[in-house]
Amino acid sequence: MITSLLEKEGHLLANVTCKDWETVVDLLAAPLIAEDAVTPEFAESAKEAAKQFGGYVVLVEDIAFFHGRPEAGVREISMTLALLTEPVYLFEKRIKAAFLFAAVDTESHGELLRGLAAIMNDDTCLDLLRDGKDPQAILKKCKEVEEANEVS
Repeated sequence: MITSLLEKEGHLLANVTCKDWETVVDLLAAPLIAEDAVTPEFAESAKEAAKQFGGYVVLVEDIAFFHGRPEAGVREISMTLALLTEPVYLFEKRIKAAFLFAAVDTESHGELLRGLAAIMNDDTCLDLLRDGKDPQAILKKCKEVEEANEVS
């Protein structure tokens, strides 16, 4: 599921330069807002959650997982990924790659988290995300990980 969401045009943003993490969230939300998958309120919800809970969104070193509440304007399950040319910081946590994911309910939220967890448990995938120089290699590796973790 993760790969299919990131393969949509404009959902994997490479060579991104931003002044701060809030700008990263706005950039990540823009394609989702443009395709009406989320409302602008969802981006604000993701920023508020990050402010409230601090560096919890950086669960894995250098990789952020921004998300807001489903009732804050999520219309369909969606996800974007930004690969940063220079890191930004959320409190003391460095961010080199950032996901923004939108779930319509608790079930889809769990499904997205399980998919992301599988990808984050793969050291090669983590290295590719931190390096941020080869978006196609990231998609390929994510797809391999997803296929290896599919339930038969």
